[in-house]
Amino acid sequence: MDALTNDLLQPHRHTLATGQVAEFKVWAELVRQSAGDLHVFLPMRDMGIDGVIHRLSDGAYFPVQVKGRSDLTPAGQVHITITASSLVDDDVLLIAALVNGDRLGSMVLVIDEPDFRRLAAHDMVDGREYLTAAFEMHAGGESRWAPYLVDRDRLAERFGVAGAQGAEPAANVGAVDRREVGFLGEAEVIRRLAESPELNLLRPFPDLETVEVLVRHVTTHRFLGLQVKTSGWDESHLENRVHFRRSSFRPADSTYVVILGWNRTSLDFDDSCLLVPSRKIVELARVESEWLVVELQPGSNHHRHLDAYREALAPLGTIVAQKLE
Repeated sequence: MDALTNDLLQPHRHTLATGQVAEFKVWAELVRQSAGDLHVFLPMRDMGIDGVIHRLSDGAYFPVQVKGRSDLTPAGQVHITITASSLVDDDVLLIAALVNGDRLGSMVLVIDEPDFRRLAAHDMVDGREYLTAAFEMHAGGESRWAPYLVDRDRLAERFGVAGAQGAEPAANVGAVDRREVGFLGEAEVIRRLAESPELNLLRPFPDLETVEVLVRHVTTHRFLGLQVKTSGWDESHLENRVHFRRSSFRPADSTYVVILGWNRTSLDFDDSCLLVPSRKIVELARVESEWLVVELQPGSNHHRHLDAYREALAPLGTIVAQKLE
């Protein structure tokens, strides 16, 4: 009980700072060790997970919670204490680590929430249930936590990526379009999705891949990734071209492209948008050097092959939520 009491008495600000440091050190290790095959998405609102790891090689997603401590107990253990009410998602992987100077501790605990609940010590304090794990900084041993301890430098292997120390760096996926209209389009899509309480939204860190906005259904826990394109137009210039860099565009069944129309005259978005499965983009586009190019005519029926993917913009959150039910 002493360890639990000490956990609860940690200064709140210090605890938050340690947790944030631990999170970003975990993200950095995964990106570094995987040479870019593991990509990190961070939530735009707190709905129970600290991030989602995207394995680019096969498109798999892993929701993650990270817990950190800045010191060891006198017995040389890391004590992690969590409120039982915060563990509500059996799909989530819990990563617990010591923050040791500028690095994580030599061993990291990686365990799913059901196993953590099963193995942790359970205590009641002021009517709240707390779960505690205590693990040491070495592999092996007879501790019930031993099977879930991972060498810090092999953390990426726990996510199915072979250690990439000294490997060739990932291909340069190019710069993200930061033009004003592109930013407006992303913000508009996020706003529409945020109107649905069933969706948890995450942004990539760093922003280096096809998926620019990641959506997770809070009930089914299914994922849908979105790339957002915005095509500006006016009455004098209806023909538009949307470009996708071939080296970074990775179609997947769980990835869609949202294409918005921005009226440069009235400064507003078209009432409809295109919601296209990413695999269809390859069929619809033509190749121009390093680019895949899709031509659009806002307000026109000439491109009938796109009509099947046209949706009203206002209920975009509801439409995406239905795809994940």
